[in-house]
Amino acid sequence: MIRREVSLWIGAARGDLLDAEDALERGRWFRTAFFAQQTVEKAFKALFFVAKRGEPPKIRAVTELYAILKESGFAPSPELEEQSRVLNKYYTVTRYPDAANGLPSESVDRVEAERAYNLARRVLEHVERYVEQGS
Repeated sequence: MIRREVSLWIGAARGDLLDAEDALERGRWFRTAFFAQQTVEKAFKALFFVAKRGEPPKIRAVTELYAILKESGFAPSPELEEQSRVLNKYYTVTRYPDAANGLPSESVDRVEAERAYNLARRVLEHVERYVEQGS
């Protein structure tokens, strides 16, 4: 049986992935990237209840969350690990003009948005499989 907390975090991650997909379809590249980052952050936080048997830390950087989870045996493909780094910047540059050095809407192009969305989708799928096996 999957813990309630895991279901809540996974549910939130799925919702963010839907928002990323919607933004991608509407050509809102910066929103796509932001929601992709949120998808992975929340998916990783769900894993803390399975892999670490505890609450997730109040960390936003997906690379930091991943590093902690990796110590517990969670390891997606090396490709996903490498690509996850790009998501860190989307937490701020897609939200704040001072972080984006201009309008957030001008901080991400279509290629970046598609890459971020596809990465988030793949990470969420991997996390869901891991949760199913570990519960």
